[in-house]
Amino acid sequence: MKNLSVWLLTAIIVLQAGMVHADTVIEEVPDTLPGKGLGGLSGFMAGIVAGGPVGAILGTGIGWLAGSTVQDATGAAGKAYRVKRKDGSEAVVRSPNRAFSPGDRVTIAGNRLVALDGSESPRPVTLSEK
Repeated sequence: MKNLSVWLLTAIIVLQAGMVHADTVIEEVPDTLPGKGLGGLSGFMAGIVAGGPVGAILGTGIGWLAGSTVQDATGAAGKAYRVKRKDGSEAVVRSPNRAFSPGDRVTIAGNRLVALDGSESPRPVTLSEK
């Protein structure tokens, strides 16, 4: 009985290894994360000088909003994609080096999107690909 359980478990693992569970790109959204970070840091430093701990909190919030707005208004926003995951949840994932269209089948590898072709297995996107 022990051997049968081991063989059955092995067969299940081997059969599932080839299955690809893909996520789907819903839409492209602007990526303003770098602007938010720079604005928040600048606002924090200005706020702590001007108003101490309370100023730091307010400065961080105002700088975060201002950084996002400035980056979006200047057209310097990068690419991010809203992705519907296989479990039904949605996630926004940055993809500065690769373009996707709504409906593309992808998977999330780390913090980047990886394209899925019908014949290929998932592979990480390198910086040299465009």
